[in-house]
Amino acid sequence: MSAHFLYARFPTLQHRTALDWMRTASEVLALHAERVHLHTIDAAHAGPVVGWRLMSDNHRELARSCGLYPSERGAHDAAGELLTRAADIIVHSAPEPRMRTTGWFATVDDELVMLHARRYENRSVARNAGQLAARLVSAMAVAAREGATGGDLERSAPEFAL
Repeated sequence: MSAHFLYARFPTLQHRTALDWMRTASEVLALHAERVHLHTIDAAHAGPVVGWRLMSDNHRELARSCGLYPSERGAHDAAGELLTRAADIIVHSAPEPRMRTTGWFATVDDELVMLHARRYENRSVARNAGQLAARLVSAMAVAAREGATGGDLERSAPEFAL
């Protein structure tokens, strides 16, 4: 299985889909703030924002960025940084007791770098999904070092990701 980054655009940071995207990161930070941190976009940013999704070849979303960026270039740079630090990714399970489900998140040096795209029925399934995403990012990093073209590693969504 291979993967690629797909960039998702939102009209504004306050748009409902952008808020929903960031809600997952906020939940992880609320439960794990003593262990992880996240650098985010200025809440006063006006205009479109962009995040990245890690997509499988069968178009399933496996993971997503923890933050939104003021441009596709910013999201691209964040994805590139993740590729350069792929060997340092640590996956953690993130249970949600009220919902009786578990997600996962990944860190590099205690910074939140990647989040689950969906919740799972138990910790082992969530952890396995997170580890798969980390392995795919590592494989992408190897492909990038070996000269894969940008189109093989990333794609842009043609419209806002509503």
